[in-house]
Amino acid sequence: MSTDLLPSHVFAARRGIAPYIRHTPLEHNSSLSKLADSPVFLKLENLQVTGSFKPRGSLHKVLSVRASQPHAEFIAPTAGGHGIGLAYAAATLGARAHIYLPRSADPDKLRLIQDYGARIEYFDSVPQAREAARRVASEQGYTFLSAYNDRHMMEGGGTVALEILEDCPHVETVLVGVGGGGLLAGMGVVLKAANPRIRLIGVQPESSAVLAQWHRAGQPVDVHDLRPSIAEGIGAQVERDLLPWPYLQRLVDEFVLVSDDELREAMRWCVADTKYVIEPSAAAGLAALRKLLPRSLGPTAIVLTGRNVSWRRFEDLVRPS
Repeated sequence: MSTDLLPSHVFAARRGIAPYIRHTPLEHNSSLSKLADSPVFLKLENLQVTGSFKPRGSLHKVLSVRASQPHAEFIAPTAGGHGIGLAYAAATLGARAHIYLPRSADPDKLRLIQDYGARIEYFDSVPQAREAARRVASEQGYTFLSAYNDRHMMEGGGTVALEILEDCPHVETVLVGVGGGGLLAGMGVVLKAANPRIRLIGVQPESSAVLAQWHRAGQPVDVHDLRPSIAEGIGAQVERDLLPWPYLQRLVDEFVLVSDDELREAMRWCVADTKYVIEPSAAAGLAALRKLLPRSLGPTAIVLTGRNVSWRRFEDLVRPS
């Protein structure tokens, strides 16, 4: 296999995971299309199994590792979403998963992880969970799985782009919320190979826009004054040896930054207009669209990455202040 990430690798990932995921709808939205004066489609990964795009990469990883190590066990630190994806993949494929979570994890995300039978350990923060997971992986021989800094996760994420291209071959702009960049990098490899003129736009919270600042500088740089966002699934602090970075640097056309208030408003709009409850991270592309207008974007796809937020937290977030 080539050391570079290629569309052929994403096609191979899709063949492997196809029995276990959904080809999610690419739904035309009349309100946004009227606002943008061009067709706008919502890629509904909130309707994916487990309510998120995450199982695409986790399934691909578990399938690939167990092809040569049938008794492999997997371990992952997570704020919640990645843990759900891995727990589902392990339960579906008969593997064992160990999920390391912060004690502050969303109760609904915790419930899903428990329902899939993963073993859970709690820590005071995600960085503490990550450190412990790496140590235990080394000591016990488990396969450590990052949510983004992993070739298989990138390839699995790229399958979202394959479906967008099948359902809307004339797409011109794609908006994706960005945490560690695995989803965006995998999608970028597919989209730009199909049509280099497709505009690929990453979206991050303005309070924790690490990759946006790297992209602006053209290289990894120190980013100070980072603050938590309500969108804990995107805008995370990342490693300097970030596997997706070369692809983001080469393939992403621009980053858009959004505030927590703009994310809340996008969540309100989504449930009012579409009746879909989405988590804050999934609202990033919706919030960014309004900031890009009145620019002409052409046919546009916005990835709604997930819905895994407790109803109580959703109510708290969208309630007018």
